[in-house]
Amino acid sequence: MNTKQSKLMFFFLALIFTALSEAAAKVEYCSTGAIDKVPGCYDSLKLAAENDYRWVRNDCCKVVYSFPHHCLLPVMNRRHKDINFFKKICDNVYGPI
Repeated sequence: MNTKQSKLMFFFLALIFTALSEAAAKVEYCSTGAIDKVPGCYDSLKLAAENDYRWVRNDCCKVVYSFPHHCLLPVMNRRHKDINFFKKICDNVYGPI
C-alpha cells in the first residue's frame, strides 16, 4: 500500500469513527416532569425496573404512553431503561391504553 492509499484509508476510518461517535452521543433522556406530576409514578417505575410491577398504576401508564419516541429514563444508580421497556410493562399489566 502506498502513502496516498494509506492516507485515504486513514481519512475514511476517521470519518467512520466520527460518524459512529456522533450517533452514540445522541442519546436522549426522558424528561421526568410529567412522571413527577403523578404521585408515586416515578417510584413505581423504578421498582418496575427491578421486576416489581405491583405499584404501577393506570394513571402512571398513561404518562408512560405519552412519550412518543425512544428515550432513556433514569431508574437507579446511573442505570437507565428505555421508555419502551415501561410501555411493555404497562401493556402486560393493563393492556393497551
